[in-house]
Amino acid sequence: MLRATVILIIAAYSTDSGAADDDRRAFFNTSCIIVDEPFLLPDTVDGSSTRVAPLLVAVAAKLAGTLISGLITGVSGGLSGQAARKNTKYVAARDFDLYVADLSESPAVSINPRFGCITVVVGEFHPDSVDCSSDYIPREVSPDTLDMPESEWQSIRTDNSVENILKRANVCVTGQTKSVFEARMLFSDDRTAYRMTSAGSWINSLQSTRSKRASRDLLYTLEIVEPSVGAGGRVLSTAWVNLGEVSAGDSAIDEVSSSRSDWLRVPLMSRTASHAHESDTAVHQDVIGHIDALERAVVRNARLLQGLKQRSATVSPDLKKGLDKEIEKIGVRIISTEAMLDARRAEYDDLPHTKLYYMPVTMRFGITETRSEKKTMQVLAAILEANNEALTNTATEMMGIDRSLDLGAGEAYLVSLRADYFDAVVAVNTESPASNEEFQELERTLALAKQSYNSARVAEGLNPID
Repeated sequence: MLRATVILIIAAYSTDSGAADDDRRAFFNTSCIIVDEPFLLPDTVDGSSTRVAPLLVAVAAKLAGTLISGLITGVSGGLSGQAARKNTKYVAARDFDLYVADLSESPAVSINPRFGCITVVVGEFHPDSVDCSSDYIPREVSPDTLDMPESEWQSIRTDNSVENILKRANVCVTGQTKSVFEARMLFSDDRTAYRMTSAGSWINSLQSTRSKRASRDLLYTLEIVEPSVGAGGRVLSTAWVNLGEVSAGDSAIDEVSSSRSDWLRVPLMSRTASHAHESDTAVHQDVIGHIDALERAVVRNARLLQGLKQRSATVSPDLKKGLDKEIEKIGVRIISTEAMLDARRAEYDDLPHTKLYYMPVTMRFGITETRSEKKTMQVLAAILEANNEALTNTATEMMGIDRSLDLGAGEAYLVSLRADYFDAVVAVNTESPASNEEFQELERTLALAKQSYNSARVAEGLNPID
C-alpha cells in the first residue's frame, strides 16, 4: 500500500462541558477509505487472490493528536471569522499540494488526485509508532455470490467494523471511533468546477454532548486556504455538506447526497506556482511543444495526401503527372516528419519523469453541531457571507499583481500562441520550399510567431524564449 504523510494541526472548541475533547484527524485519498473498500476475490485456480479496485493512495496522518486551543484563530485571523465559531470543532491539514505535474507523458499540471475523498476520524488513536495495517481483515467475497453482479456480492469476513476498514490505510484507532465522515469531491467534466458530497457518515457519539438520546443538526465544511506571509490566508474555496438531524448510533452511506454543496470553481493555479512550473519544466515544455507540432504536421500532411490521391484518380493525364509529383513530395515529408517525431519522443523519454507538486494550501475541515436546523442555516449563511467577502477582498488586493483571480483567458491565449510558434518551427524544419521566396516566407512566419509568443510570455511574467 502506498502511504504518504499529511501534517495535521488539531484544535477543538467545546460548547458542552459534558462533551469530551477527542482527537480529530483528516485523511486525504484518491478514493474513500471506507466507502471504496475493495473486495478480495476468492482463491483462483493458481492459488492467488486478487483485490478489486485497490486504494491507490492512502494519505494518513501519523502525528500525535495534541489539542492546541486558539491556534486556528491565529491561522485565519481577520479572514473568514470562522476560527472561533461556536459549536464547531476543527481539523486543519497543512502542506497539501493542490496541483501535480506528472511528467511521464507531458508536463501539464492537474488537480492532485489525492483531492478525491476526505476521511475525518474522531476518536482515540494508537501512538504514531504503531502500524496496524497488517491487522486489516480484507472484505473477501463469498464464493456463493461471485457470479452475481458486484453490487450484490456478500462478504464472508467476521469483522465488518469501521475500525477494521480504517486499518487498511493504517489509521489505528483505540476502541470504537466516536464518529467518521467521508466526503467525496465530484468534478465537472472539464475539471474546472467541483462540489463536495457526503460519501458516508458513522456517528457513535455526538461531539457536543455525551447524551445518547440527544440529537443535533450537523454541518461540516471544507475551506481551502492559501498560505500567507503573516497570520491568516486567503480562502480560495469553501464547500459544505449539511447532514441534517443526527443522533448517536446513526450511519448512512450516500453516494450522491442531496445535501452536497453547490458547484464551486476549482481554485486556479496561482501565478507564483505557474511560474515555478514553467521554470521547472522548461526543457520538457520545449520537447513536448515540438512533439505536439510534429504530430499536427503528420495529421495535416496525411489529410492533404489523401485528398491529392483522390483528385489524382479523376483528373486528366497531364494534370495527374503534376499531382503525382506533389504526392511523392508530401509522402517524403511525412516520412521525415515521423522520423523527427520518433527522435523527439525518445528525447522526452530520456528526461526525468518525477512528479512535481505545486501550490501548497491548508485544508481546514470544520464540524458544526447545533440544537436546531435554524441555527445550522444561520451558521452556513455566515460561512458563505464571510468567504464571499474574503474572495472579494482577495480580488481587490490582487488587482495590479495578478490583475484578477481568473487567469484562464491569458493562459489560454498563451497556449494558442505557443502552438503557432512550434508549428512554424516544424514548417521550417520539414517543408521543402520550391523557391527562395517560399523559404523566406516560412522564416518570416516563424519570426512573427516567436515575437507574438514572447510578447505573451512577458505579459504573463514569464521569461522570453531564446
